[in-house]
Amino acid sequence: MLKAGASKVNITPFLGGPMAGYSARDRGSESIHDELHAKALVLDDGKTGVALITTDLIGIDRELAAHVRRLVEADVGLGPDRVWMTGSHTHFGPAVRTGGTADEHTEPYDRSYADVLAAKLATAVKIAHDRLRPARLGAGSIRAEGISYNRRLIRHDGKVQMSLTLPPPYEGLKFRPMDPEVGVLKVEGEADGDTIASLVNFACHPVSSTDRTYEITADYPGYAMDLIESVEGGTCLFALGCAGNIVPIQRQGRSKRQVGLSLGGCALKALQWIQTTDGHRIRASRKTIELPLRRFPSAARMEQRIADAEAVLNSAMKRKAPSREITVCREALGLARSLPRWAERFGRRRTRPTEIQVFWIGDIPMIGLPGEVFVELGLRVKKALNASPALVVSLSNDSAGYIPVRRAYREGGYESNVSPFAPGCGEHLVREALDLAESIR
Repeated sequence: MLKAGASKVNITPFLGGPMAGYSARDRGSESIHDELHAKALVLDDGKTGVALITTDLIGIDRELAAHVRRLVEADVGLGPDRVWMTGSHTHFGPAVRTGGTADEHTEPYDRSYADVLAAKLATAVKIAHDRLRPARLGAGSIRAEGISYNRRLIRHDGKVQMSLTLPPPYEGLKFRPMDPEVGVLKVEGEADGDTIASLVNFACHPVSSTDRTYEITADYPGYAMDLIESVEGGTCLFALGCAGNIVPIQRQGRSKRQVGLSLGGCALKALQWIQTTDGHRIRASRKTIELPLRRFPSAARMEQRIADAEAVLNSAMKRKAPSREITVCREALGLARSLPRWAERFGRRRTRPTEIQVFWIGDIPMIGLPGEVFVELGLRVKKALNASPALVVSLSNDSAGYIPVRRAYREGGYESNVSPFAPGCGEHLVREALDLAESIR
């Protein structure tokens, strides 16, 4: 018999602490728009128990994930393969990296907050585990159109023009794919039918508060979860899909409310029609894999590339070149400046370890991928699994950075220029994830 329990704990940080998401910030948080939470869902089929923890954080790094798993195993006996953590990727929460894998776009780890955070994530699982009761579960999907898009627009020359809001900066740009599917999980008590938990899986960057960058907020996922909890009861979790290149149509003013309520409304519609059953067998596994890193030239060659890129940009600006040309020059300079930092951080290694994780809840697959995964890769996983829905969750157990598709390196653009991974990293990740999913299917 399936049992389920859920919980919600407050993880709002103190004001003045470092924030994550935008490197241009020069001070700590100044205000709180809405509180941040961690939520846990524990499922047990009588033989296998699993825990999913979702957080209103930019991500969960590997060191924090390992710490929380140790605490959870000590508290409730669930081993590392059975505990899965993810962040919503709000860009308006605290910095929580432990160092070692951090990149230049992320502030240092703040120990005074993070130690409490780890204990709170483990506490969320303990509370949910203590609340286990007979349950029924089901899943469905619906489309949320018109609230997100792929920010990597393509010019006539085949190169990327980044467009951070709509409408596009000029005509003649081609839109890349997106994923409007909203995957929804419903868990209810067997005896009373009351909602224990729901889960919403959607691919879109939570970056809807760029006019208030020093304000703490869960962004649009917070609005979506609050709406669902107010109507359905129980605990609503948000799991980010493959949104590495997907953003909301607007980023300021009321946009987080508009996107969040639109998403929550779609999910509520889907929840009304999901049929639940109690006969779900749980399978779970995770695997450490190696993602290929970029090849790093010699130190002298890297310095020369920076000098050359600076000269090209200065020349373009001096002759007042078109804005598109200047954008390309700036991207080339950004990549050149990133190479020495990556080479130092990774010690000229050829690969970086990370992990993938898979839960099967009956015939419902949940695929956990590390980092900011491009939407095209998530769509490939969904198509190959041929399940409705397939819940593909990025930023799972590791904030590895951007994981683009191969062609993104030829097209240019922000994500491929700031990713330390080599072309083909995303395709390798998909193969490994599908192999793991099939091995326990």
